[in-house]
Amino acid sequence: MAIAGLSGCASVSSSSSPALAKSEWTQGPVFLTTDAVPASIDYEFAGDVKANARAGYDSVESLYPLLVKEARKIGANAVIDVRGGRSPSLFSWAAPFTYGKAIKVEDPKALETLDGRYYQ
Repeated sequence: MAIAGLSGCASVSSSSSPALAKSEWTQGPVFLTTDAVPASIDYEFAGDVKANARAGYDSVESLYPLLVKEARKIGANAVIDVRGGRSPSLFSWAAPFTYGKAIKVEDPKALETLDGRYYQ
């Protein structure tokens, strides 16, 4: 019974933009970086994305797949300015959270000069 009661404690994610139809979601890898995009790279801002753990003490990086999923839902192929930390939650004194800016880049290979990595 306790497991059923705790199932609502999973991590959650959201974005500031409405999700697109599933057929319009970004396919392929999404690039995540803590860096800002240099002025030499053209991009379109898609929305802010965030993910929070409601319980637990995992790393902030454990939430990155949720950022990727939110970015895909709004048609982005990269998340820049990724930040994170810890905050109290219902079942944890220091649950991780993370957020960033989802963007659409015409040539995602141009981001490879930044410190970051691709996520499937």
